[in-house]
Amino acid sequence: MADSIGAREFARICGVTPATVTKWCRNGLIEGAEQDDVGCPWRIPKDAVPPVRKRKLAKNKKS
Repeated sequence: MADSIGAREFARICGVTPATVTKWCRNGLIEGAEQDDVGCPWRIPKDAVPPVRKRKLAKNKKS
């Protein structure tokens, strides 16, 4: 799958930690993310969209 990136690169693009991206993948929040087996790196499509972050939305509503 040449059109994919790892959790670390996706995290850098989104401005979050790799642990957050792994959690999103595990919970099915990134469409098309796949993993060969437990413990293997996640493969995320280059055009994947990060999920909406609730804290960020709550912060914007206060403004």
